[in-house]
Amino acid sequence: MMRREFGPDGKTLPVLGLGCSRIGSLGNPVPLGDLRAVLERALDLGVNLFDTADIYGQGDSEREIGKILAVQRDRAFVVTKVGKKFSRKMRLLRPFKPLLKPLLSRTRPARNAIVQKREGNLGSDFSPAHILAATEASLRRLGFDRIDALLLHSPPAPEIGEAAGDAMARLKASGKVDHFGISCDDLPALRAALKIPGVELLELPLDVIDAAIETGLSDTIRKQSIGVLAREAIRLQPRVAPTLALQQAASRACVTTVVLGTSSIRHLEDAVAALAGQGVLSKVREG
Repeated sequence: MMRREFGPDGKTLPVLGLGCSRIGSLGNPVPLGDLRAVLERALDLGVNLFDTADIYGQGDSEREIGKILAVQRDRAFVVTKVGKKFSRKMRLLRPFKPLLKPLLSRTRPARNAIVQKREGNLGSDFSPAHILAATEASLRRLGFDRIDALLLHSPPAPEIGEAAGDAMARLKASGKVDHFGISCDDLPALRAALKIPGVELLELPLDVIDAAIETGLSDTIRKQSIGVLAREAIRLQPRVAPTLALQQAASRACVTTVVLGTSSIRHLEDAVAALAGQGVLSKVREG
């Protein structure tokens, strides 16, 4: 799998990463054993960037990634995100997931209802105290002593400020985080993120990447050697075949890695084949 550089130390990431939001999710009917097989196959294919968050699967996404990497930690670059919070009601639901999931797997309407209810019970907290506490909780679930990259999870622009940046910088200085950054949902959030000292990684939907290119913000991203994880490449290109959508997303000059969310080994292998050896995917080097 082709790799691209980011950051001042020339760290490399695969051009394709695996989105892990559906691991452990009640809305995903795929058995957990099959999802573990997807993670293992991704590692074998060189797709060793795993993109997760503390809320995915109510923490079970991090737990499963930690189990897979327990005896092979250095094979993967794990990105996790903090700042979102489930309501107490949704947290109390987690112990019953082993009973609920087999029932929900039989009916799509029930799964959709659970997903919609989850979205309605999601809050946020980007205070330094929460960032620090949530990171410690992610480390415990993953079973790691450090996180490869920590991102704030879709904060609005006003929440992206000096206090949050200082909290992430302290985590890096302590050795608990190797790289930090922000997952941005819109252009105002991206502008705010670029003002935070030490940011090395951004996660952006494809439409925000295109807006950054149009406004010249992509030049700032490249000059600062910030890595960009492109998400929603397939959803935001509905008239394009999935493999072509991935290729086109990866061809954006500022993109380091395209994140693919899939529970299928076949889809993963198709994506790897589509991105392998593409001339447009050559590393963009600054002069």
